[in-house]
Amino acid sequence: MILAIQTLQHFAVDGICAANLARYAIDEEFFDQIVLYFGIYNLIAFGTQWLMGLAIDRKFIGIKIAFGISIATLTLGSIQSLGIMNQAILLGIGNSIFHVAGGSLVLNRYQTFKELGIFVSSGAIGLALGLNGIVGFEIFLPLYWALTILFLKRFHGELELPIQTESIQREDPKTLAMLICAILLLSCIVLRGFGRGVPTEFVMLFPCVLAIGKSLGGFVCDRFGFRRTILAILLIGTVAIQFEGLAPILILTLALNMTMPLTLRLVHWCNPKFPGMMFGLAAGCLLPGAFFHESIPPQVTVTIQFLTLFIAGYLIQKFAREDFDARYRTSYSGN
Repeated sequence: MILAIQTLQHFAVDGICAANLARYAIDEEFFDQIVLYFGIYNLIAFGTQWLMGLAIDRKFIGIKIAFGISIATLTLGSIQSLGIMNQAILLGIGNSIFHVAGGSLVLNRYQTFKELGIFVSSGAIGLALGLNGIVGFEIFLPLYWALTILFLKRFHGELELPIQTESIQREDPKTLAMLICAILLLSCIVLRGFGRGVPTEFVMLFPCVLAIGKSLGGFVCDRFGFRRTILAILLIGTVAIQFEGLAPILILTLALNMTMPLTLRLVHWCNPKFPGMMFGLAAGCLLPGAFFHESIPPQVTVTIQFLTLFIAGYLIQKFAREDFDARYRTSYSGN
């Protein structure tokens, strides 16, 4: 139940931000201004997540307070009379603090991959619905209010408890190995941010494929193991890039997004005591792709993503003594 609420919250938050920015863009005559304010929003929403996450990890901001701040800033950011500059800043703050608050809870509460995939999947759909004016902020905002009130009312006791995962209880791994692992994984996420352009006539098809890919990656990993999953992603992506047309692009998009829950979980493993900060760092690595729209050849993306995940998994298994396949397949079969 808690995961379902958090997933719908993610859907609503991205929808609020997208719908408000789209409402501004429709009336703006100058494209440069649209780029400016979208850029300010992205810079705050993605670039500050690690800092917001660190504040939550260090208990400077409680989880309940973080959700309260997100409600307040997203509500104020929906008031058009405040001006687009203030709106962009407020929406960025609300988006940032929700993601790290929700993301840190999912990382701590669950040990498997599938929950991460489910949580992050809904944002793409909310974003597409809002940006394309299919659903307005008038629907997204009350939905977020209702979900957050329900979330805080029903699970407030659990939010106050100090959350400890098995990963935090283990012996600390070699610092250098985990640093190398984190750099590899974050580089993988940066690369994924430079995706191919999405045809405008398929405004909802691609976001749905993105969402399915993120969810599917977690389920497949829990069911068949980490090694088999990254190998399957490599094979699917390699086959897809041999062909042209819509179907291969959709398959490639699906495969690349299957890596999302894997990178999030492994990044957290590099520094398990700071889930909010590590989630924020991972999200921040998508920022370059939001500003620089060059397309990286899919062959490069597919190959490097496989190599980074393979090496990161090896380092964690060797130095943190964690066998993902053994643990998560066991966890899956027990659910």
